[in-house]
Amino acid sequence: MTHTDQRSPAKLVARQTRRNEHDIHAGDRLRVARRLAGLTQQQLADHLGVSFQAVQKYENGENRLAAGRLIKATQILGVNLAFFAGDESARGVEENQPDRFSAHELDLIRAYRALSDEALRTQLRRLVLTMAREAGTGDH
Repeated sequence: MTHTDQRSPAKLVARQTRRNEHDIHAGDRLRVARRLAGLTQQQLADHLGVSFQAVQKYENGENRLAAGRLIKATQILGVNLAFFAGDESARGVEENQPDRFSAHELDLIRAYRALSDEALRTQLRRLVLTMAREAGTGDH
C-alpha cells in the first residue's frame, strides 16, 4: 500500500472543510500584496523560508498562514495586518475594490510607489483623476 493509498476520504474531506472564507480572503490579500511588491511566489517563499508550493496553498486558502509567518509576510510585503483582515472596516478604501488587479494596474501602482517626490505623486493622482472624470462624462 502506498502512502497516498492510506489517506481516507474522511481525512481529505476534513482537510477541505478547514478552509473557510477567512483563509480564502487572507490568501487573496497575500496574492495582491505579493504582486504589488513585484515578487514571484518563489521570491516570497524564499523570504518566508517555505516552498513556493506553500505560498500557492496560502494564496488559494488551502493552507492557513500561521501568525508568525503572517507577521513576517507583512514586513516583507510592506502592508499591515489589517490588510489581511476579513471584516469590511479593516479593509477601508479597498472594500469596494476587486481583490485582483490586472498586470497593467499593478505596473501603475508600482510606478506610483516608486515616485519618492510627494509633489510628483500629487500631480500624477490629479492627472489620473482628471482623465477618469473626462472619460466618464464622454468629454474627450
